Amino acid sequence: MAALCEELTLCGLQGSGVGGVQGLEAGGDGDRVLLTEVQRTVTLYKVSDQRPLGSWAVKQGQRVTCPAVYNAGTGECVVVHDDKVLRIWKEDDVSLEKVFKATLSAEVCRIHSLPDAEPLVLFRRGAVRHLDTLLADPHQEVENVLSQEEIIKWSKMFVEDGQPILLFITEKVSDFYVNIWKPSPGATLRYKLMVFTEESRILNFTASLKKNAVSLLILCSTGHVCQSLVPLVQPNDGAEAVLSMSSLLHLSEPVDCGALTLLDDTHLATLTPSATKQKDHLCIWNTSFQTMQDCKEFSQKTTYQLWNHHSTLYVPCRKTLQVLRYTCEPSSLASALGKASDPHKSALETVPIVSWDALTTSKTLQAKHSKKASRVKRSQEIGDGGCQLQIPLSDIQSASESQISSLVRKAISSQDLPDFQIAAGKMVRGLVDRCRSDPKFYPQNALIELLETTKLSYSLCPDLMAVGLEKSDVRLLQRCLCRFIDVPEMVMCSCLKIFLSVGEDALRCAKLDTTSTESYIGADEAEKPKDPSAGSIVQNGFSPGGAEEDHGDVQTFDKVPQNPETNACPVSRQRAVILNTILSTAYSETYLLPHLKDLTSDQVLLFLSYLHFLYKTCVQQITLSLPGQEDLSITQVIDWMNLLLDANFTVLVLLPKAKPLLRKLQKCVRQQMKLYSELNKIEGSLSDLQSLQRPCESLGRYSIEILELY
Repeated sequence: MAALCEELTLCGLQGSGVGGVQGLEAGGDGDRVLLTEVQRTVTLYKVSDQRPLGSWAVKQGQRVTCPAVYNAGTGECVVVHDDKVLRIWKEDDVSLEKVFKATLSAEVCRIHSLPDAEPLVLFRRGAVRHLDTLLADPHQEVENVLSQEEIIKWSKMFVEDGQPILLFITEKVSDFYVNIWKPSPGATLRYKLMVFTEESRILNFTASLKKNAVSLLILCSTGHVCQSLVPLVQPNDGAEAVLSMSSLLHLSEPVDCGALTLLDDTHLATLTPSATKQKDHLCIWNTSFQTMQDCKEFSQKTTYQLWNHHSTLYVPCRKTLQVLRYTCEPSSLASALGKASDPHKSALETVPIVSWDALTTSKTLQAKHSKKASRVKRSQEIGDGGCQLQIPLSDIQSASESQISSLVRKAISSQDLPDFQIAAGKMVRGLVDRCRSDPKFYPQNALIELLETTKLSYSLCPDLMAVGLEKSDVRLLQRCLCRFIDVPEMVMCSCLKIFLSVGEDALRCAKLDTTSTESYIGADEAEKPKDPSAGSIVQNGFSPGGAEEDHGDVQTFDKVPQNPETNACPVSRQRAVILNTILSTAYSETYLLPHLKDLTSDQVLLFLSYLHFLYKTCVQQITLSLPGQEDLSITQVIDWMNLLLDANFTVLVLLPKAKPLLRKLQKCVRQQMKLYSELNKIEGSLSDLQSLQRPCESLGRYSIEILELY
């Protein structure tokens, strides 16, 4: 089973149309790609951080004519501009004008590079050279393999038994030819490719290496994906070898443009227009069973370019580059028909839960009841033992909300029983199922009472928080975050979005306990959120004071300005309580960062403003933690600042209204660095004093010593 997972925007593109992106290649590891845009620019991106690691451009008037590649053997990037000029540089080089340059004797079509092979250079007239061979003699003569009217349409590099193989497809008039170059014996194998039908046109290619052959997949205008096996050894009969196509997959409708790429041995991704030509579809197909596994519809037109690197698809969509991660599981008939087991299904529904008390009494019941009847009885009751809690599930589905409260109180009174946790979990699941079937039914108080027993967990009732998110119930979500220790980072981030966007009226109606925030948030200073960019005069994106201004060498606690406009909390007490719950929830940075990128710019600014307020509060109160049941520490606050800045760095830098807040955060970072620097000095001085070997003075003598630490 294959599916599309996370989607994000990697960057904006300078050009639009089919020529907007020349190429996208792996950049050294699975999280880096080398993007060559139209005309002049090459950029190295870190995908997970959505930020560029370096960018290089040729001079005005020059033109990049070959997509840049990364040479894993030397750690260098290679590109060709103006057809013949070869440039090689490293990541720490700033300008292309100061890097290695070589002018070749013939025009280059493409450079191909793989991690376990030396790069190959494919010239426009069909000749192939190793990159090292060219660097040893850039002006060497290059033969013409192809005729003048033959054009290279597509090429791909493979490695077999440690030897590189280059496959490139050419078009001459209306005929297509498949060419295979191998270093030994050095000759190029050539085959003529027959079209699928007379009325079909060839639109795009992809290929994979099989045993002693290359599997070539072709997208045709009839809507068929055809396959042709290309032998790596040409028959010696003297005649021109011809390759035929066989239909592998039918996309159900003709297309006039599109792209395709292989995901694994049995899964294929296609990017084609819809029937109305208004939107484009990215689909994942199972080629073994010819079924569509997943589909993504783009709201804007794409350029019908598609790349696949390390389980990630890259699609240029108008002026942005979209990134879509995917997963592929081993192909089976059950997954192809959609009958495979759901990995997200609750464990309570898939794993039988055995009550040992029931097992000990079941032997005496077998004489009176059949095995089938006992199973029906156990499925209808919460708890299996004779003296355990007995609440039929039918009562939960039919009782009124007041009756539900009495059932919950009855359950809570029995929470010391051995199987109470299972019973409570089934009760919550029954209530959640009824909430989804009846939108008017929502026993919030009963659900919270069950939460407060501390016997539940997210894995026991995962749909509870899903219902809370649908209802935007901040009170229920806050209690779940407080009581559950296994909340996934994706759900946690969904709660954060609601906490930052819900209205103040809804917060006041939520009846939240604000006692923990009263000591550092005044009753009248945060009635409504304030603009985090207010209070600063900005001219052309910069304030007159400058971002580098700093009025102290060390962090001082006794002379902190008490300007109420500067130190006012940007959120209300109610919102502060639920945001503190987020700050106190356990998380893994690796899994949380991707979801923080989904926050809007306004949500990020509001959360950062509140974190800055908490940091200033800790500084003013000369404390490492804030009062209240959350017991927030300054370390937690700084860690969350780092997470938000890492996840949304590009957005914040380009957002004008974020600049005043970024300057404040920059000053906080500078103060922390200076504080720790001084602490390190003191630590070093104390270590030196401890290691001093002082001579023993005779008793009775009096002396005064002055020690200078720094």
